[in-house]
Amino acid sequence: MCLIIQGKPKDFNKEIIKKAFTQNPDGFGLMYLSKTTNRIVFKKFYTKKINKIYKTCKEHFKKCDEIALHFRITTQGNTNNKNCHPFQVLNQDNDRIDLFLMHNSPRIPSPLLTENMSDSYYFSKVILRPILKNNYKLIKNDEFIKCLESIISSECPSRVLLLDNLTKSFQFLGDWSEHKGLKYSNENIIPNTKYWNNGYYNNYNQVHFDRSYREDYSTSNIPKIKVQENTTNNENVAQDIQDFLDMISGLKEDEIREQVEENPEIVAQIILASTNGYDINDINDLKVFEKENYNSDIPYFDDTKPITNNNNNNIERSKNEN
Repeated sequence: MCLIIQGKPKDFNKEIIKKAFTQNPDGFGLMYLSKTTNRIVFKKFYTKKINKIYKTCKEHFKKCDEIALHFRITTQGNTNNKNCHPFQVLNQDNDRIDLFLMHNSPRIPSPLLTENMSDSYYFSKVILRPILKNNYKLIKNDEFIKCLESIISSECPSRVLLLDNLTKSFQFLGDWSEHKGLKYSNENIIPNTKYWNNGYYNNYNQVHFDRSYREDYSTSNIPKIKVQENTTNNENVAQDIQDFLDMISGLKEDEIREQVEENPEIVAQIILASTNGYDINDINDLKVFEKENYNSDIPYFDDTKPITNNNNNNIERSKNEN
């Protein structure tokens, strides 16, 4: 049922990361507060290569005081980059603050609008985002956090980790365990310990789950409902990116700049692929990027736009809010 580990980078080691990845191999993600920009930094991707996770952790550990890692097991939704955690709830550019969410449990209450996206994704976008977009300061309201904690565990024991740049802190919802300086959303990879919640300890008394919960929480009978979609449909994106990278590999700086100016769409695709964890030097990874982002039938919410049936309404609403 996934695993979240949070703490200081110095308290992580390769053994912990390997154990977490071995038991939760369906996606990886991290998030932390930048010390220089006060923005939330995140990275997430699906990979079968533990060395890619080691490399990513090494890169980001030196940039933060505290960090959270998420290792996914698929319960709902496809196993791909999009369903990796964390999920962006609010974006400072449009919503005044950054807010990201990680989740661990077989099921969090949310409408499952399709089979393709996870319950965690829809909870972030359909439940939590509309509430906090209208009043982002609720994120520092203790009563709201307590209410949210009750909601997430209404179907089964759940753990949620929030990170925002208003309170500049991680908020732990549900029962967490602590071991050697790190907080864990479940105790699957650590010795028996006690659970940590809101500054005090509880004896561990929660329900244990195993991989059979996949069947208990199947979404095969959920009807598909039309949602706001990414309607871009580009063909041969992977090959175009590879061809462009091959073309500029031997050019000088001014020549590369000229090609960038002439091919802004491909450059944007390269940036999008790279920042979302795809290996732009691997054609197979680029084909996954193409499938998931351009040639897919997966309805996908934009991270920063409210859900409406009319994009013009979104524009007007944004103007009025500003």
